[in-house]
Amino acid sequence: MNVELVNEVRDGSQPAETADASARIAPYASKKLAVFALAGLSALFLISAFFKPSTGEYFTICGFKNLTGLPCPGCGLTHSFCALTQGDVGGAFAFNLLGPLLYLALIVLWIRSMCVLLDRTELVRRYDVFAARFSLVRVYAIAFAVYGIGRIAYLLIFGPLPQSPLSKFVASLIH
Repeated sequence: MNVELVNEVRDGSQPAETADASARIAPYASKKLAVFALAGLSALFLISAFFKPSTGEYFTICGFKNLTGLPCPGCGLTHSFCALTQGDVGGAFAFNLLGPLLYLALIVLWIRSMCVLLDRTELVRRYDVFAARFSLVRVYAIAFAVYGIGRIAYLLIFGPLPQSPLSKFVASLIH
């Protein structure tokens, strides 16, 4: 039965039975997960509001950037979120082109989590149907992959080659 309910959400059809709305939502709208998402996203939004990231050289925990010297698709998201929260929309796009779009998606996810906790099941169902119909997770994943590859290609073609452990290793093999 759970598979049928999830499939109904994916194709947008209404459940055949007239069960309580919260019972229809239960298989994929966990209140525990909603509390976790709400707490995590609230923390992210608060940190973004008060944190002022540096614009020069800074420490990064990105393994890809530390190894290659090139940014991964997610590099700059923290800076982008902070800039956006503080009203610098242009700066947000400059740090990571997809940052503001992801931030907007996280706001919508925060609202969805709040709706789950408030038993606003019709809104949750509508969001889930929309997300499934347009494969939002897949669209974001593809967008980040294309953006990441494009940004790296641009930097390799038009920018100076990065000095990184990987580039030093490759240079030592060539010489």
